[in-house]
Amino acid sequence: MVDLSQMCAFVMMRINAFLDHELDEDTADAIRVHLSTCEECFDEVEIWSTIRSAVQHAYSPSKAPPDLIDKVTSRIKAAEEHL
Repeated sequence: MVDLSQMCAFVMMRINAFLDHELDEDTADAIRVHLSTCEECFDEVEIWSTIRSAVQHAYSPSKAPPDLIDKVTSRIKAAEEHL
């Protein structure tokens, strides 16, 4: 049987792969079981999940304002006419 500190280290080394759903089902299940009994690892995974969500939200593509789109489109068309 794996002692708690070894399992915690195992989980910590695989947090990103776990959150990205990149682990095989057996490994992911083992981590889920561990997270259900280890508050420290659960908290760490929650922190990483929150950070990843915040970064993803902060850097998600946003739509340009319509007037900017119009200006850029007009300049592209003007440049193409001069070719």
